[in-house]
Amino acid sequence: MTVNGDRLAATPIRRDEITATVTELVGRFGSPTRVEVREMDGSVHADILTPPASEPRSPFAPPEDAGPALVALPSLLEFTADGFVPGEDVALALILRHSSAGPTGAARALVDRGEIPRVTGEVILLGRISGTTSVQRID
Repeated sequence: MTVNGDRLAATPIRRDEITATVTELVGRFGSPTRVEVREMDGSVHADILTPPASEPRSPFAPPEDAGPALVALPSLLEFTADGFVPGEDVALALILRHSSAGPTGAARALVDRGEIPRVTGEVILLGRISGTTSVQRID
């Protein structure tokens, strides 16, 4: 099976799977879709299929966006440390992973811009003037 030039299945789809597979794909695309079925004997059958119309909403049904907006309550974690210069900026850094220094003492770290950080593991409080550092576990 190939969709928009991308092969989805390495082997041919069985005849009893065609209807369900094509129906699901056309519904996912949400627009009229040209479908070609190539038989093992080389013959080709083509058609344009349209997704099923959505069920009309009752005029008495509440609007879909009328529900109360859910508000996420904050789940706060507190980290404290001493030894900073009064009034200095203190950075809070979430530790994503650890790396080891090489034989020359140099370390290398890579960050994937697409990675979504999770609040687990450890954090660092870093004084921007004093250089005071506090590494703390997230419980």
